[in-house]
Amino acid sequence: MAEGCEPEDYWEDPVEVWPENWETLLLFVSMQTQWSIAVGVGGGGRTGMWYASLYPLLDRIAAGDQEEWDHLFAEMRALERVVLAIDVK
Repeated sequence: MAEGCEPEDYWEDPVEVWPENWETLLLFVSMQTQWSIAVGVGGGGRTGMWYASLYPLLDRIAAGDQEEWDHLFAEMRALERVVLAIDVK
């Protein structure tokens, strides 16, 4: 919860984010407009994130640390799979 805010200040229940997940969450939120959308006769939906937009962000955040880059990429792909599974429902 944001500093100085009370639970009643939110229109939904606040979600606690563990400290080790903040970096991934911030990266995911920064990618919110970077989704590939397929549109057809039966409607449309997301098909995945634009990795061409993700890679430069990973490069900047990981700053040459390949292990960190791989970890963040795996986390982003896990979040991507969750969003795509929600879209199917």
